[in-house]
Amino acid sequence: MIFVVSFATFYPVSNIATMKTSTYSPHYEKLRFWLKQKRADSALTLRELAPMVGSHFTSVGKMEQDRKKIELVEFVRYCQALGVDPHEGLEVIIQSLAEVE
Repeated sequence: MIFVVSFATFYPVSNIATMKTSTYSPHYEKLRFWLKQKRADSALTLRELAPMVGSHFTSVGKMEQDRKKIELVEFVRYCQALGVDPHEGLEVIIQSLAEVE
């Protein structure tokens, strides 16, 4: 009979310390609404837009639905694919931040 003994170190960590932070904020919500509106204006589906962004359509959909963080490069590619100026989207966030102050 063979016995294996492991001397692994155990580090107790609070569940709170390991939880992900939410991607939700009213500012992101306004940006998401703006992105969805621009996509609707262009009459592109998620499946049509995704290859233009360089992503899978489920990833783009999750970004629009607050299930995935909006990455900066992906945001710029999204805007370029739709033919809109990314500065307009940044202005949406800046305006939203100004409303809070």
